[in-house]
Amino acid sequence: MRPELRNLITLTLAIALTGVASCRVTDNDVETWKGTVKGPSKMVAVLLADKYELPLRTNAALALVEMQRSDIDGTGELLQALQKLDSGTREKVLSGLVPGLTKQMNEGKVEPGQEAPPAQIRAKDAAFALISQAGPSAETRKGLTSAIMAWYVADFDGRSLAGAYSAEQVVRALGASAASTLVDALNARSPQAALIKLSELIAQVGDAETKKRAAHKLVEIEAEMQGAPFLDWLKGQINAQLAASGQKADATRVEKTALLNRDKFIDEGVIPAMRHLADQPEIANRLLAIAKDPNPALAVRRTRALQALQGKARDEHLDALLALALDPGAPASVRDYAFDRVGDTQSARAIPALWPLVKDAKDQRLRWRAGELVLALGGSNVLAEFFAKLPAGPDVKYEPEELEGYATRLGQMNPLPRQIAQAQLSSPNWHAKVLALHFFARKGTQADVRLLEPLATDGTPTKGSHWPKDSTVGKVASQAITGLRERVAQGQNG
Repeated sequence: MRPELRNLITLTLAIALTGVASCRVTDNDVETWKGTVKGPSKMVAVLLADKYELPLRTNAALALVEMQRSDIDGTGELLQALQKLDSGTREKVLSGLVPGLTKQMNEGKVEPGQEAPPAQIRAKDAAFALISQAGPSAETRKGLTSAIMAWYVADFDGRSLAGAYSAEQVVRALGASAASTLVDALNARSPQAALIKLSELIAQVGDAETKKRAAHKLVEIEAEMQGAPFLDWLKGQINAQLAASGQKADATRVEKTALLNRDKFIDEGVIPAMRHLADQPEIANRLLAIAKDPNPALAVRRTRALQALQGKARDEHLDALLALALDPGAPASVRDYAFDRVGDTQSARAIPALWPLVKDAKDQRLRWRAGELVLALGGSNVLAEFFAKLPAGPDVKYEPEELEGYATRLGQMNPLPRQIAQAQLSSPNWHAKVLALHFFARKGTQADVRLLEPLATDGTPTKGSHWPKDSTVGKVASQAITGLRERVAQGQNG
């Protein structure tokens, strides 16, 4: 071969090799592209190109999330690009993204209460968006879910609303697996609102085991709040606030403020949080124990405990609830909510204990409370005994609200106790007549008007507070007839 030809071939190969080398993309190139105008499109090109190794393609995908740009949505570009990959490659890229996104979510020391850096929030949002792209691989979904929930749990109160997706949206979308991690976020020192929201999410999304663990944790938290270390922590918080504002700390004042704050943490935090998990036996038993505490200073807490048990009281709780409802030494609010919870049990076993209150001619408030409860629990089966036991006599008084309350209960029965109500229209007792009048005003038909009209001339006075001046059975009857006719004319069923 002639020398000049050999030199030409050598030069051509050198140029070709130089060209190949200059076209080779590295991780350093990807890093540089984060700040260039065309960088994002180049990252997408690398991600989509089969000629590149998977680690480089995964790094390009991660760089789209890492870059902080106001002119382009890197996560959006990533999601669109992933849709163009075949399912196998897409799953491999997603699996490779888990460590990088997890690392990005945890980069930089952030104290609780401090706002999370934008890079962390972008990584969290990207991880959540990518879960919907993941295939059947449990490991990829589990990895992304664990990373997201660990990020929230680190500071739930400070991060629950950060980014494009709130913690509530994420937990509801991811389901029981995400809810299970929230138990670790339950903390005695969390703000009350955060503790309540966490418990709500766990109750609504968590599985049976998660709810059981959360219930146990809440009981532990309430006990922790009662202890000296928690009170000392509150004092430290108060002293720090006073120092920051240039105020001198007074030990007596700090102690009093700390005690008040502890009450708020319990009464407005952990007990309302327990409400969401009150169907768990451990929570229900603890709420009942709080409600039974005779300490006069704990009337508010006892009341809140019974409120938290709303809708969750069962027959096994009946005896304890009746003891509270019938305890003359208990605060009125405690007794009222104990009666409510007795009603929640829907247990007719309570009725015998309530009859003495129904027969009480003096304590009108408790008679009314017990009377409505008997009607709700016993239905039409107890009506005859109910009317027989209501006290009568010249000195017995009934407020209009009490008789209207009984009438409302009659109107909720199925079938409607029309015959029993009609029989009361001729009762010798004015209160029984008025009760029946209220019932027909709510549930009567046009044909029932003739039953009420004879009472329009009844001059028997009504007795009790809140009645209009010169009120009589006849005036109540006239109002009932008017109300019945208006209701029928409007096509209402009462």
